[in-house]
Amino acid sequence: MYATTIWASKMEILIKSSYRWSLVIAVLRRVADCLPLTALALLGCAFIPTGLAQTCPVNVPHIQGVWTTLPYLMPINPISATLLHTGQVLIVAGSENDAYNQSPGAESYRYAVWDPTGTTESSITVQKINYDVFCSGTAVLPDGRPLVIGGTASYSFTGDNRASIFDPAPTQFLQSQSMVDGRWYGTATALGDGRVMAFSGLNNSGGTNNTVEIYALTDAGAGWAPPVTAPFSPPLYPRMFLLPSGEVFYNGQGSSSTSNGWIFDPASGNWTQSAATTMDRYYGSAVILPLLPPSYTPKVMNFGGGSPATATTEIIDLSASTPSWSPGPNMSTGRVQMNATILPNGKVLAEGGSVNNESPDPAGKNADLFDPVTQTFSSGGTASYSRLYHSTALLLPDATLLSMGSNPGPRGNYEPAIEIYTPPYLFDANDNLITTNRPAITSVSAAVIGYNASFSVTYTSTSPISSAVLVRPGSATHAFDMDQRLIGLCGPSPQPSCSGSGTLSLTTPPNGNIAPPGYYMLFLLDSAGVPSVANFIQISPYATSPPRGTIASPASDTTIPAGGSVSFSSTTSTAQYSWVFPGGSPATATTQNPGNVIFSTAGTYVTSLTVIDASGNSDPSPPKRTITVLPPSPDFAIAVSPSAQAVVPGQSTTFTVTVTPLSGFNGIVSLTVGSESGFPTGVTSGGFNPASISGTGGTSTLTMNTTTSSTPYALSLTITGTVGSDSHTASTTLLVNLAAPAGLTATPGAGQISLSWSASVGATGYHVKRAMTSGGPYIGVGCTTSTTFTDTGLTGGTTYYYVVSADYQAGPDAGGESADSGEASATAGAPPPPAAPTNLKASSKTTGRVSLTWTQSVTPGVTLNNIYRTRTGTYGPTPIAQISARTSYVDKRVKSGTTYCYEVAAVSSGGESPKSNQACASAK
Repeated sequence: MYATTIWASKMEILIKSSYRWSLVIAVLRRVADCLPLTALALLGCAFIPTGLAQTCPVNVPHIQGVWTTLPYLMPINPISATLLHTGQVLIVAGSENDAYNQSPGAESYRYAVWDPTGTTESSITVQKINYDVFCSGTAVLPDGRPLVIGGTASYSFTGDNRASIFDPAPTQFLQSQSMVDGRWYGTATALGDGRVMAFSGLNNSGGTNNTVEIYALTDAGAGWAPPVTAPFSPPLYPRMFLLPSGEVFYNGQGSSSTSNGWIFDPASGNWTQSAATTMDRYYGSAVILPLLPPSYTPKVMNFGGGSPATATTEIIDLSASTPSWSPGPNMSTGRVQMNATILPNGKVLAEGGSVNNESPDPAGKNADLFDPVTQTFSSGGTASYSRLYHSTALLLPDATLLSMGSNPGPRGNYEPAIEIYTPPYLFDANDNLITTNRPAITSVSAAVIGYNASFSVTYTSTSPISSAVLVRPGSATHAFDMDQRLIGLCGPSPQPSCSGSGTLSLTTPPNGNIAPPGYYMLFLLDSAGVPSVANFIQISPYATSPPRGTIASPASDTTIPAGGSVSFSSTTSTAQYSWVFPGGSPATATTQNPGNVIFSTAGTYVTSLTVIDASGNSDPSPPKRTITVLPPSPDFAIAVSPSAQAVVPGQSTTFTVTVTPLSGFNGIVSLTVGSESGFPTGVTSGGFNPASISGTGGTSTLTMNTTTSSTPYALSLTITGTVGSDSHTASTTLLVNLAAPAGLTATPGAGQISLSWSASVGATGYHVKRAMTSGGPYIGVGCTTSTTFTDTGLTGGTTYYYVVSADYQAGPDAGGESADSGEASATAGAPPPPAAPTNLKASSKTTGRVSLTWTQSVTPGVTLNNIYRTRTGTYGPTPIAQISARTSYVDKRVKSGTTYCYEVAAVSSGGESPKSNQACASAK
């Protein structure tokens, strides 16, 4: 306790330059009573104000950063998340960890595209995909399109061998050529020549696929090279990293561990044994640390893992003659199912996870920031939600971080709340969000740049630029980002210097093994470490512009009966043609005019043509035709809208179910709704109106009800339409949301402001946050279980701005926090003067000295003490000394043998207190 108090006192001195120093000091004083921890631990500690039941995070923006809950929810389970070069986020869910969505006849495989700059749920568009991409792997191709490998063939956990490419322009998936065998929980790795390596995953029979398959856009025929068998059985989702040598390092970890790591040479197909593993880091995370010129030394860092999880880390330098793992610093807690994300300044944010797998704990909400320069961790603040199994995290172009997902509970449920982490580099020393003084890229000399090529960047900045970096957009799933990578362009020695004022002359990395071809976020960082918003640039080995293909026949999307055919042709003249016909025979073609393709099975198929020029460059947005194949006998299709509905506990909502007859169908479709693990407490179905839909087609309204006891969470709903033994399903999501507190008011008082708001249904408490400027950033000042709060110790005449969020402590993730309320503000009145100091004593034990001691005023906020003296019995109006808020003083201006009397007054923002008792002493 003593050491903690000393540290808090030193922090007071450091932050008095900030206009928020009184707030932070109040926080530190509360923290000082929390636990006898080190200074680092204290910054992540939670405090509980006297008489309040809720635990409050202490996030000081410029030290730890700020976690913010968005005011809308994710409508599908974000199993996998990939940042696109458009700035949008691709969310791949498939059946969403809900076997009901994978049942025979299901049409319930979903993905979403989200614009993270959006302010409402309308920024998320949910769409369907034709097969189950649940638990697939993703890496991004050189043209910026994500390649999704494998998925779930069945919930007996067999893998699908299909692969699909996502085109951001029409936000649509198209199937590529299929792999030889299935991959469920497989890893995808971008290689230096633009190919993508697929490894591991469960195969079609449920065994571990220990082959490597490599996909190349330039292979117009098979697409995938013949499989190469590894000499070992890998875990699922092995942690794989492309090295500057062009080889791929497997660190020995994933869903389990192997006794050692391995290195794969894509050129020869050979595997070489690498460093021995030190422990089983089951679903820990791993990153390749920043690759900096001129040496681009490859170092990989392992974080946490295991159950119970370890807090340890370790680092391996793969440029060493005999690489081995060396211990790194410990995180603040053990983490399994965590995420580790590289930031533009090269630091790594380790967040989420828990000590025991799929069991949330408070410590897991405390994030850690690893600094590869100092090899130390510092606090990354405290999030509102536990992020466990199926959580994801991504760096966004504005240099903030996205954190979402988590479904440790029964299948069919997940955490829909989205959080954004704003790192400390975006705040100044006064905790203001840096906006106008942030570096800004105004132009880049070329949008597509080759290797070892010069280019220039113009910018504005109030401070010199200290570094420029390229960050490859991430693709995260199952505690591992398969695609993230940071490459330095200029920076501290021995890197090239960032010379030039207003314009930087930079050179791209020397080859694709350091920076695989594709899109990168270009960040500039100033001398204070503040990053710009990123510009996307493309690094390409091709000197030609990409070719563009056209499909001449069919001229438009086509509907045919099962067993029918469609004739395909193109008018484009190019070196290679890569036709893909999902559901068709043949499945692929490499001629300009393939002719007739037969489609035997009912369904909807997106066919495509990718043209490839003589240099190997290909069309980044291939033309497509959708072929709808009608069933050979009467059948129906079912759909549900919207893709999600949000309610607060106690509310009801409705969904519209639509049945469309196919091939002369005229039966009666009965409707049911369910979820794989059933409905949780407080959620019930109000039924369908009408209960069935006739064969001519039509709609029915599904009502879902909640009670005030329902827990905020997301519930997957599977709507099944049945006629005899024939059934089809569609899925949607019921989002039970904790509403932000409404009606916040702020009433000023003397040195304080009183807040009140309306209760949020389902809340167990409220988190009060304060800012010195409208719009924040907001710092937590207290928590309460009531709907009122009084903020005391304020400076008179100063305006304060407040928001309140609602907390709950329930559910599989053990609770969370709503979005913030609307803002309320008030100007504090002058507080009353503090109470007088007491127990003043005077003594003289040293010649020419009179020593005073006293008990400080009981009123908080005392900043100074005034010392008054008299020899005549009458005190003058001016103190002989004004000192800090300590409780002792030595008067050195005295004459021996003379008696002096003293009084002391305390000073705060409310003025000067009454005088203390009088104490007298004769100077020695």
